[in-house]
Amino acid sequence: MLTDDEVRDLFSAYHDRELSPERNDAVRAALDANAALKREYDAFVRMLAGLSAMAAASEAPLPGVSPPQPHDPAKPADAPDLLGGVQRRLQKRSGGKFYGDGWSRLAGILPLELLATLVLIALVVAYAAMTMVSTRPAPAPAGATAPSAPR
Repeated sequence: MLTDDEVRDLFSAYHDRELSPERNDAVRAALDANAALKREYDAFVRMLAGLSAMAAASEAPLPGVSPPQPHDPAKPADAPDLLGGVQRRLQKRSGGKFYGDGWSRLAGILPLELLATLVLIALVVAYAAMTMVSTRPAPAPAGATAPSAPR
């Protein structure tokens, strides 16, 4: 008889039908005997179904993400493209803000860069204007007499 932890360790292999017939029967018997363990296995199966749905390539591929290739029966099946599926869902839910094309990201950053550049130019001009001002007194107008020093 398998312990609950041993059965949990075998969830994936049991789901993928990778166990020997004897081991498979032992896991099945443990799941039938323990309702809590059966609920855990059902939650595991639901999680895998959700991940598979996320990896489904039913939507158009993202720029820079390679589209799924048709499956050749002669080759072993590749793992689903989970990353691409997650990126597509994030792009769709965010309205293109995340994992969008380069132009949509540039449109959000460009105004901020332009504003920062204009503020920097204004600071340089203000600094230059302040350092170029002379502190010497202005020359007296022609024909005017200079004030006399007190005696």
